[in-house]
Amino acid sequence: SSDESSDSNTRLYFDVGIIAPDETIPLGRLSFHLTPPTHPHYLPLHSTNLQSLASSTRRAVDPKATYEGCVFQYSPATIEDGSFRYRWGHVCEGFGRNGIRTNSVESGDVLGYDEPFSDPQRVKECVQNCFGGVYYGQRYEEIVDILNNENAENSPGQGSAAILLTVPIQGPGSGTSKFSIVRVSESPREWGERLLENSAVVGYLDCGANGSFGDEDSEEEGPIPTSLDVLQAMARQRVGPPKIMGCGVISVD
Repeated sequence: SSDESSDSNTRLYFDVGIIAPDETIPLGRLSFHLTPPTHPHYLPLHSTNLQSLASSTRRAVDPKATYEGCVFQYSPATIEDGSFRYRWGHVCEGFGRNGIRTNSVESGDVLGYDEPFSDPQRVKECVQNCFGGVYYGQRYEEIVDILNNENAENSPGQGSAAILLTVPIQGPGSGTSKFSIVRVSESPREWGERLLENSAVVGYLDCGANGSFGDEDSEEEGPIPTSLDVLQAMARQRVGPPKIMGCGVISVD
């Protein structure tokens, strides 16, 4: 719907599969709450770009203007195997095409879809300090509070992992299709919010959401996986790179 981005309950999802030698094996769905436009630390350009690419709005005119078909980085640093090498995050570069066109801050000229954009004024208003560095967007502690309050209402005594959806603000990939899924609350204490440095928080994983691939009601017996189950399975598997096989943006009433 046209007013998707104005809905405070906008969700973004990725249906993830694993690239095996002979096929891509469907794994499940990751669903994210997005920071609402009414939030004081909402980043309109970065969030709109992410949503446009996830909903493939420009795909008819540009096949690369989507996340469908994109692959997450896959290396020893992305496999949760109990070693010190794991970096507690999963990065997707996208296809390097943006879903929005903006004006260059320097010249005022309209940027091409393959040119990085920036939003310095808005970013300046969303700075969060952490361990001598900074990150941007929605504050980690606020998301933890939201999750704790939800759990107190829905499932007392059960903690929910704070896993954040981020985009780079400084460094490689800033202002492009690149995004990361960062497992802040599950990481060792020495990592924590440091994992967010130089990036902006634009949403967080809905850990308890239905993680069935394609949101299908599974015919199989047994419990339905959650988004958290899917992310943990994605992090621990050693078959091959995770691939986004489907994606979209939905408004939840």
